Amino acid sequence: MKSELRRLSKSFFYALQGVWHCICWERNFRIHLTATFYALLLAVWMGLDASEWALLLLTIALVLAMELLNTAIEAVVNRHSPQRTSWGKIAKDTAAGAVLCCAVASLGVAVALFWRPERLKALWEFLRADRLALLLLLATLILALGFIFGPENKKERK
Repeated sequence: MKSELRRLSKSFFYALQGVWHCICWERNFRIHLTATFYALLLAVWMGLDASEWALLLLTIALVLAMELLNTAIEAVVNRHSPQRTSWGKIAKDTAAGAVLCCAVASLGVAVALFWRPERLKALWEFLRADRLALLLLLATLILALGFIFGPENKKERK
């Protein structure tokens, strides 16, 4: 039983290492994480109901999972075929296309969930009236840009 728990905990650890790798090395993954942060903030502001939260969380998970898979496919192709080949290009391009499909679909989900003109107007009025909230939002946007485009770990990938 103890060895089973140890193996299970190691599998979670390895999975988290994969996520951490994408955070450190993959700009697009950081873009998706940043979009996730703002989508969750907006969801709280909008007061989504349980089914809307479920749809939002599933959509976020799908996009992040596809980006993780895309990274895995690119790593395998790069490792086993360091020179450019037509098959490697097809594998990498179609994996990226899968991420793009999910990302575009997530925009549709976002419109369906968040297009509430009265709530968006209330948010706008709140930000216009509360300078501190506006400054905090702007600060998070600056931090988000630093997170997305900041320097990546320059050590050689293993």
